[in-house]
Amino acid sequence: MEAVKQQRLHISKEQLAALYDQMLTRKDEINAQKMLDLYDKHIQQTISISFAGHFSAGKSSMINTLLDADILPKSPIPTSANIVRLTSGEGVARIYFKHQQPVEYSEPYDIEQIKAYSKDKTDIKQIDISTSQSLIPKNRYIIDTPGIDAADDADRVMTEGALHLVDHIFYVMDYNHVQSEVNLEFLNNIQKQGLPFSLIINQIDKHDEEELSFANFQMNVEKTFFQWGLKPEDIYYTSLVQAKFSHNDLHKVKTKLSEMLSSHYEDIQNTSQSAKQIIESYKHRLEEQAIEQKDILKQKQNSDFNREHLNDINDKISHLERLPDDLVHALTAELNLTLQNAYLMPATTRDLAESFLQSTQSSFKVGLIGSKRKTENERIDRLNAFLNALKENIQTTIEWKLRDKFISLLKQHNVHDENTINRIQSIYINYGENDVLKLVKSGAMVTGQYVLNFTNEVANDIKQQYKQKALHVFTQIKQDIVHENTPELTELKQAKKEMEKNVDLDHEKEMIDEALQDSYDAIDAALNQTLETNAYITQAEAHLAEQVITFKQQTGVTLQQPHNRQTSGEMESGHASQEVSLPEASYNYITKHIEETIQTVADTPGFSTFISDLKRKQARLEERSYTISLFGAFSAGKSTFANAMLGESVLPVSPNPTTAAVNRINPVTPKYPHGTVTIQVKDAATMLSDLRAITKKLSPPESDLSSFLEWVRANDIQHSKSLSQLYQSYLQAVLAGYDSIKHAIGQTMTVTLDDFPDYVADETKASFIESIDLYYDCPLTQEGITLVDTPGADSVNARHTNVAFDYIKQADAILYVTYYNHALSKADKTFLTQLGRVKDAFQLDKMFFIVNAADLAEDEAELKLVTTYVEEQLTQLGIRLPNLYPVSSKQSLREKEQDLQLNGMMHQFEKDFNRFIHYDLTAITAQSAVKDIHRTKAALDNYRQSIHMDQEAKQTFIESLEEAFEQAKQDIAVVNSDAEVKQLTQRIEKQLHYVWERVSLRYHDLFKESFNPTTITSSGREAHKELKQSLSELIDDIAYELLQELRAVSLRVESTIQKLAQEIYDKLGATCEEQHHVFSLPAFETPDLQTPNYESGFKSIDLTNFDHALTVFKNTKSFFVDNQKEIMKEKIYEVLDPMARSYLDMNKNIMEDHYLTEWSRMIQSIQQG
Repeated sequence: MEAVKQQRLHISKEQLAALYDQMLTRKDEINAQKMLDLYDKHIQQTISISFAGHFSAGKSSMINTLLDADILPKSPIPTSANIVRLTSGEGVARIYFKHQQPVEYSEPYDIEQIKAYSKDKTDIKQIDISTSQSLIPKNRYIIDTPGIDAADDADRVMTEGALHLVDHIFYVMDYNHVQSEVNLEFLNNIQKQGLPFSLIINQIDKHDEEELSFANFQMNVEKTFFQWGLKPEDIYYTSLVQAKFSHNDLHKVKTKLSEMLSSHYEDIQNTSQSAKQIIESYKHRLEEQAIEQKDILKQKQNSDFNREHLNDINDKISHLERLPDDLVHALTAELNLTLQNAYLMPATTRDLAESFLQSTQSSFKVGLIGSKRKTENERIDRLNAFLNALKENIQTTIEWKLRDKFISLLKQHNVHDENTINRIQSIYINYGENDVLKLVKSGAMVTGQYVLNFTNEVANDIKQQYKQKALHVFTQIKQDIVHENTPELTELKQAKKEMEKNVDLDHEKEMIDEALQDSYDAIDAALNQTLETNAYITQAEAHLAEQVITFKQQTGVTLQQPHNRQTSGEMESGHASQEVSLPEASYNYITKHIEETIQTVADTPGFSTFISDLKRKQARLEERSYTISLFGAFSAGKSTFANAMLGESVLPVSPNPTTAAVNRINPVTPKYPHGTVTIQVKDAATMLSDLRAITKKLSPPESDLSSFLEWVRANDIQHSKSLSQLYQSYLQAVLAGYDSIKHAIGQTMTVTLDDFPDYVADETKASFIESIDLYYDCPLTQEGITLVDTPGADSVNARHTNVAFDYIKQADAILYVTYYNHALSKADKTFLTQLGRVKDAFQLDKMFFIVNAADLAEDEAELKLVTTYVEEQLTQLGIRLPNLYPVSSKQSLREKEQDLQLNGMMHQFEKDFNRFIHYDLTAITAQSAVKDIHRTKAALDNYRQSIHMDQEAKQTFIESLEEAFEQAKQDIAVVNSDAEVKQLTQRIEKQLHYVWERVSLRYHDLFKESFNPTTITSSGREAHKELKQSLSELIDDIAYELLQELRAVSLRVESTIQKLAQEIYDKLGATCEEQHHVFSLPAFETPDLQTPNYESGFKSIDLTNFDHALTVFKNTKSFFVDNQKEIMKEKIYEVLDPMARSYLDMNKNIMEDHYLTEWSRMIQSIQQG
C-alpha cells in the first residue's frame, strides 16, 4: 500500500489569535477554546502523539513497552474512560474534574488509585501524568485515549474531542479485529480531518501460519483499507508477547515514535490542519445557526409566499383602484366621440324641421279659408312628424350605438354586474314638444339659414341632454363599482400587508446570509492577516493567563472500592444442581437391566406394550445423538475452539464476518462415510430475500435473481455509501461469484474434504451457501455429537432468518464463544440478550460460555479479573450464574494434535461438558427407563400371583380388572383441562403484557445507537436523509427486539404447556392406580411443540407518520448539546407506541390460537396413548 505523507502547513500565532477573537466574538466558546489551545500549543511548541484504538487492543501496554516503563495501568478489560496525557519532568499526576477543583498527586502515587480515577467518566474529564523519569522530551506529550468502542457514546466523543491538539495518531488494532467497522469508520473520520495516522496491528502472535499465511493476512489487511479508501502513513505488525516473532515491527514503531518526539515542531506539527478543521467546525456551526434563524423566520412566513404573488396583488389593487375612473373615462370618451359623430339632421329631417317651422309662423293657415282647427291640427302633425324623426335618429345614431359600445367597454374592464349593465341600458332621453318649441325663435322668418341654425340647435340640445343623462349614470356606475370592489380591495390590501411582512422576513434572511458571509470574510481576513493583530495576541495571552489552574495538593487518597459479589470462578465449578442426577456408572447398568427385563418377560403373554416402551428407552440410551450449537462473535475464535473440541484442524478459519452459512460436523453414516461434504446452495428465493433485505433503502426492483444482480451492477449498489461496509462487501462477493455458481443455485453438491475450506473461507462462494454438512469420524462425533457452527450474530442476514432461534431451541447444548480481550459488539449483546430471555425456559441449563484465548492472561489474578468482567456483562444482559470457562483453543488443539497432556482449563470444561451431555441430558430418559422397569416388574409380580390363584379367584380378579379398566378409560376420555386452558391463556396474556414494557426500557439505548453524533452530522436536506436513515434503523431494531421477545415468550409458553401436560398425566396415572394397583402408566413422553413463525413488525410502516417528530431537528448543536434529541425521542415513541401494541395484540391472537391447538393435540395424545 502506498504510504501517503501529510503535507505540513504552517500557521502563525497572529493568525491563531485573530481566529480565536473571531470565534469568541461570535460566542462559539467550544471552537474558540480549541483555537486558544492551538495558540498555546504554537507558543509552547508542543508535539502530541496520540494512541487510539479498539478497546483492549493493547494501547496502554504498547505505550509502556515503547517507553520501557510501566507508567500506565494495563488490563485486558476496559481500564480508562478518560484521556490520559503523559509527559516527563515534574513527577506528578493531575486529575481534572468536571465540576470541582483539580487535584495534584506527587510521586510516589498509587497506580491503582490512578486506575480507579481513569474509569470514572462521569466526574473526571482528563488525567495528566508527568513522570519524574526522563522518558519523553520537554514539551512532548503522549496521549492515551479510551477505546473507541467503549460502553457508550461519551467515550467516543471524548476520544475525538482531544484530536485538535494531536499531531499524529498511532491507531492500535487487535489482530483479529482489523475488519471491525467501528475501527474503520473512526479511521475514515480522522482521515477526513487531515490528521496523519499510522496503524499498529497488535497481537500478531495470535497468527497461525497453518491457518493462513502471513503474506495473505497482510494482503487481506491492505485490501480492507483499500476498500475503505484509507491511506495510513505506515502499517506496523507488532507483538508485545513474542519479541522475536518474525514479522514483529515493534522496533520500527519505537524508531518512528522516537523520531517524532525528537523532531522540530515545524517538521511534525499538525496545528495548521487542526486550525483548518476547527474553522470548518466553526463555519458549520455558523451555518447551522443561520439555518436555524432562517427556519424560524420561514415558519413566520406563509408557506406559499413568493414575490410574484405580491406583484400580482399589487397589480390587482392598482387595477381595482383605477377601474372606476378608467371605466368612466373610457365611457365618457366613447360618449363624446359618438355624440360628436352622431348625424341627427339628415335632409329628410331638416325638411320636416322646415315644415314644422313654417307651421309656427303666425301667417300659417291650412286651406283657402284657413280653418283654425285644421291649422292647429296641421301644426301638431308637423311637430310630431319632426319629433318622430328626431326620436328615430336619436335611437339609431346615439342610443343604440352607445349602448353597444358601453356594454363592450364594461366587458373590456371585466365589469359584469347586472345592475351596472341595466344602468347603461337605461340611458336615454325623451326629447319632446317643449324641448323643440323652446328653441323656436318667435317672429323669425323661415329661411334656409334659419332652418339650418334651428336644426343645429336642436341637435346640440339633444346631445347635451343625452350627455348630461349619461354622465349622471356614469357617476352612479362609479359609485357602484367602488362599493362593489371595496371588500375585495380591503382583503387584498390586508394580504399585501402580510406579504410585505414576508418581504421584510426575506430581507432579514438576506441580512442573515450577509452576516454569515461577513463572518466567513472575517475568518479569511484573519488568515490573510489583514486585521490588526496586536490586540488579539494581547487578548489571547490574557485569557491563557486566566486559565492557569491551581491544584489541590494531595499526597494520597482513599478510594472506596465497590463490593464485588462472588463470581462463578469462586463458586463450585460445573452446573447448578439440577432436578435430575444419576451416578455416572448407572447408565450402563440401566441399559443392561433393560435388556434383562425384556428377556424376562419376552415370552410372557400381555407384555408386548411393556416391551415396546422398554425397547424405545433402550434405543434412546444406546443410540444417543446430540446437537451442540456453537455461537459467537466474529474473530472470537469459534472455528479454532470447534477444532479444539474435535481434536483436529477440521474447520477452516474464515476471515469473513459477512457469510451466514451453517456448518455441521456430523457423525459418519453408511451413506455418508468419513470425509463426505454435502453443500446446500441457497435457492433463488432465499438469495433474493437476503439481497432485498440489505438493499431495501435503495428501492430494489421486483425481479428474478439475475436481473436483480444486473440492477446492483448497473447502479453500482455494491459501492453505495448508503450501505454499511459489511453489506457492500457481501454484494461485491455475490457479484464476483455468481457466474461460477449460478448453475448450482438451489441444489445440493457433494465435494471432497480438500475442497471444503473454499466454501467456508472464499466469500465469492460462501455468500451463496445455506449450509454445509461434513461427515467426520473423530472421538467427539463417535459420541453421537453433531457440532453446529452457526452464523455469527454480525453476519449479513442474521436478523432476517430464524436460524439462530431454531438452534437455540433445538440444540441439546449451546456454546457461546467470546474472546479474552474483546468488547461485546452490538450484535453480540443483542444475541446474548436473546439467550438471557430464554435461559430459564429450558428444563436444564444447557448454555456454556467460553472465554477464548485465556492463555493471554499474564497471571491468575488477571484471568480472574477478565472472567469476573465477562460474568458481570452477561448478568447485565439477563444471563444469571453463567457456566463460564476460560480456555485456550490454540493451546488445546496443539496438545491434542501432538498427543500431549491437556491443559487444566480445557480439561475442566470438557469434564463438565461431557458430564452434562452424557449424564445430565440422559438422566431424564434414564429415569423414565427406570420407572418402566419398575412398572414392568410390578406387572410381572401381579401376573405371577394370578397364576397361583384358583379359578374363582382368577375370575374375580379378572372382573375387577375389567371393571377398573373401563372406569380408567372413562376417566381418561373425559379428562377436563379447562383450568389448564385458562391458566395457559393467562400465561400468554401476562407474558405479552410485559413485552412492550421491556422493549420500552431498552428504547433509550436503541435510540442512542441510531441517533448519535456519528450518524447525524449534516444540516439541511442531507441531515433529513440521515434522520430518515437513523429512524429506519431504529424501527428495524425495535421490530427485531419485539420479534425476539415473541420467540422468547413462545419458549416459556411451551415450557408451561409441557409442565401442565405432565401434571395432567400424573393425575391420570394416580387415578388409574386408584382404580387398580396394577394400572401404572408408562413415563410421559412430551411431544415436540412447533413454534409459530412470527412475522417481523413494521414491514409496511409509513415513515411519513414520523415527519412531525423529525421536524424537531434544527441543527446538530441544538439536537445533541441542547438535548432536543430527547424531545424527538419522545415524539417518535408516541407514534411507535400504538403500532407496537397493535403488533403485539395481533400476535397474541396468533399465539393463543396456535398453542391452544397444540394443547388440544397434546391432550388427545395423552388420551390415545
